[in-house]
Amino acid sequence: MKPLELWQRVKETLYNAMETVIERAQRVAEKTKESAEEARAKLEIKKLELKIASKFAELGHKVYELHLKAGEENPLVNEEVKLLLEEITNLDRNLAQSQAMLEKETAEKKGIPEVEKKEEQVLEAKPTEKE
Repeated sequence: MKPLELWQRVKETLYNAMETVIERAQRVAEKTKESAEEARAKLEIKKLELKIASKFAELGHKVYELHLKAGEENPLVNEEVKLLLEEITNLDRNLAQSQAMLEKETAEKKGIPEVEKKEEQVLEAKPTEKE
């Protein structure tokens, strides 16, 4: 199979999977009657996870293309590869922020002390470099 054909099949599969996950997340949110904010946050997290998976697929495809071109440059110095890595890093950062906000909203809704207090306790429990 030609690399371009393979890439087209991978993109189609990822797109179909993304659509299915989003539809299911919306149905689950409706059935469980979650708060609008919580449902929105969960949906945003799923979308970010799927975007990250898509970017990883693009990255893998680009690296594979470079591999097929014998004698080509190191993939890590390729500008397209660098851009994809930067996009993945930014999406991952956004995902972490969305997950933290969801955890905080869920904790507040359930009356659990804020997640930040747990983080403070973890930081206090960690030994310093001098120890």
